[in-house]
Parts: sequence; structure tokens; C-alpha cells
Amino acid sequence: MKTISKIILLGAVASMSASCVSNKVFNSMRAEALRLEAELSSANVRIDDLTENNNKLTAELEALRNEKAKLETENATLTERYKRLLEDGSAEAARMLRQLEENQKQLRDREERMQELEQMLRAREEAIEAIRRQVADALLGFDGKGLSITTRDGKVYVSMDDKLLFKSGSFNIDPQGAKAVRDLAAVLAENTDINIMVEGHTDDVPYRSNEYLKDNLDLSVKRATTVTRLLLENKGIDPSRIISAGRGEYLPIENAKTPEARAKNRRTEIILTPKIDELMRLMDK
Repeated sequence: MKTISKIILLGAVASMSASCVSNKVFNSMRAEALRLEAELSSANVRIDDLTENNNKLTAELEALRNEKAKLETENATLTERYKRLLEDGSAEAARMLRQLEENQKQLRDREERMQELEQMLRAREEAIEAIRRQVADALLGFDGKGLSITTRDGKVYVSMDDKLLFKSGSFNIDPQGAKAVRDLAAVLAENTDINIMVEGHTDDVPYRSNEYLKDNLDLSVKRATTVTRLLLENKGIDPSRIISAGRGEYLPIENAKTPEARAKNRRTEIILTPKIDELMRLMDK
């Protein structure tokens, strides 16, 4: 993710300055390039933060489990020693009892913390599954028509093949694909606690440049922007929830040079991530 985010999404802007494009079109494209570059940079920072926080939470839970096991072992040892001291009538028994009580308190605290973390992680998993079901139900009519829905890394991926959305080399959306995007937008408008990222992807066949686009990277950006604008036609979606980005040919599903592999790589992915504000607040305690 970080490697790709270093790529400036609209490399075509520089080359267009030497073309015969009108000043109005050039300035418009340049402004769009700067806006999208800033949005992608912000999105990458946000995704990195979420991934880091999720990893931190999982690591903390594992550390708590290990610490709990260690305390349980120590507690058992102290209990046995305490029993022996009581039998011997030693004054050391009182000190051992205080230490034993402190260990038991720590065990209870660790147990409560673990239960909180496990509950929040389960809630996040349930939220992701709920999103997947709602999206699948809304897009049921497009099953087998170039649309797939998967979950991985705590996100829901809605992947639409180019055969559903765009004609070859074009960023004008097909009416059938537009319907799928609008149906998805209706679900997203009802679920305001979902962040949205739209990624355009192409195959590795060189794009024939024109006055508007230079290469596959430019094409992927324009396609992502087209889908984003269509989602935002639904006024129930706050624009601050959504980011569009172009990946060009740099994040393929298949590395083979066959027509089948390249067809899989030509896609637009709408990545849905539930907000985890509650998890973040819990981690800050």
C-alpha cells in the first residue's frame, strides 16, 4: 500500500502541458490531479493507522493472555507455599497472603481487560459480516455478471469487472454497471458508520494515450472517479466518507500474461471498512 501510494495518480498532467489541449481543460485536469493526490495521501495515512491500531490491539490481547497464564502459575505456587507456612505457624504467612491477594486482583483485572478486547473484536467481525450480507442482498441480481463480494483483512471488497462497468479504454460507465453502483450506494447511505474507498485497476497492456489520458494509471484514476461521483449522487453518503484512487496495473490479482488473467485484473474495487471508534477509545484507556 505504501509503495503504491507514492505514485502520483495523474502523471498525465505534466505531459498534457505540451499537448494541444485547451487551457480550460488543462487547468481543470491539473486541479483534479492535485485534489486526488491529496485525497489518496490522506486515505493511505488513515488505512495505515487503522492497520497499526488493529495489530496493536491483537498483540495486546495476546500479551494479556500470556501474562494471565504466568500469574496463574505464580498464584498456584504462592498458594502452595502459603499452605505450608500456615502448617509451620510462620509469620511469613501474613506476607504471603497479601501477595497472594494482590496477584488475584491482577488476575481479575487482566481477565476483565481480555473480555473487553475480545468483545470488541467480535463486534467488529460481526459488523463486517453484517455489511457483507447487506451488500450481497442488494446486489443479488448481478451475481455471475462480473461482480464479486469478499471479506479479508477486516474489510469487505466489492469487485466489479470492466465487462460490467466500462468499455475497453473508456471511463464512461455502462448503464448496467451504473445500476449496480446505485444499488450499492443505497446500502451505504443507510450505514453511515462505513468508510468507503474506490480503487480503479487495469491490466498491463499499454494504454494508447490521447489528449485526456496518458497511460493505464490515468485510466484507473478516471474510472475510480467516475464510480465515486456516481456513489455521491446519493445524498445520503457524506463525501468525507469516501476516497477514490487509481492503482493502474500495479496491483494485479493474476500475474500471468493470458487474456483470462488480464480480464481479472481489469476491475474496480469498492472497499468497505467499518469505523472502529469504540475500539480506539478502548485502546486509549
